[in-house]
Amino acid sequence: MTFIPKALAALLCSSALLLSAATQAAEEINRHNFKVAFVQAKDHPHGLGAQKFAEIIKEKSGGKMKVMVFASGTLGGDAQVISSVQGGTVDMTLVTPGLLSGIEKGFALYGLPFLFQDTEEVDAVLDGPAGQNLLTTLEPHGLIGLGYWDHGFRHVTNSKHPVEKVEDLKGLKLRLQQIPTAIESFRTLGANVVPLSFTELYTAMETRTVDGQENPLAAIETSKFYEVQKYLSLTGHFYDPLVAIFSKRTWDKLNETERELVRSASLEAQAYERKVSREMDVSSRQALAKHGMQINEVAPQEIERMREQVRPTVEKLVAEYGPELMAEMNAEIAKVRNAQ
Repeated sequence: MTFIPKALAALLCSSALLLSAATQAAEEINRHNFKVAFVQAKDHPHGLGAQKFAEIIKEKSGGKMKVMVFASGTLGGDAQVISSVQGGTVDMTLVTPGLLSGIEKGFALYGLPFLFQDTEEVDAVLDGPAGQNLLTTLEPHGLIGLGYWDHGFRHVTNSKHPVEKVEDLKGLKLRLQQIPTAIESFRTLGANVVPLSFTELYTAMETRTVDGQENPLAAIETSKFYEVQKYLSLTGHFYDPLVAIFSKRTWDKLNETERELVRSASLEAQAYERKVSREMDVSSRQALAKHGMQINEVAPQEIERMREQVRPTVEKLVAEYGPELMAEMNAEIAKVRNAQ
């Protein structure tokens, strides 16, 4: 039997206690240091909203909790980051709903063409029972739905010609998000759809791998698409909310007070981001014109022609992704329209 001197035993015991304390301290730091990652630029409304979220978290926690912001796809594209959030290596992200449709199919309905006419209708659906109930479906998939931020109405850009009528979309090689509703809708409208990650998009347009793309105005400006695209057509075909999702693995490590702090900070940041995003939608149009983009309105009758052409596809998608949920969303939209 080997005997350990009392002094050495005491030293080993002290070292073990110090190591345990250091490990607990490291775990405590990791528990309160959150990584927020997304594909847009830091000066995009998403980035500004994320920075506001970080400020609120730091202030409300007295500096105990901190948020690190990773913009411009530095931690990967949307699909990769969603997986990282589920795994707990990234704590929060901001994604368009269609990218969650493989997890919970109801999110695909937000991506239907010409669904909303204005942001009042949007907010009624997102903040009403339909939108809030949909957020709760994410938890079994390792995600906590914190709310909806703003992305804006999407418009078509390309390097070939203005899109003034539905025929102008025929044959255009357009990058689309890797979302079934978006892809099917534009194929119905005659475009040659090329699904690509946002992080690959600028290069694809620069090399003419694709002719164009569709995004909200703020994304077009902050990503400098005006450097590789000449024509901007104000189609407003989709409205994109943004889903703020948090890692359930991280969430489960927080106590109730900390969870409430994260929720309230997200809602404050949501209100701020929606305001900034909608203001930037106006200023971005002016900025893009100054950068030399040729901008054209699309006549209401031509928008209606696009809507009619895509209607059979919409009906098929609604049947596939959730007729009951669609009825709830339409009811909220009808309330807004009837009150006007």
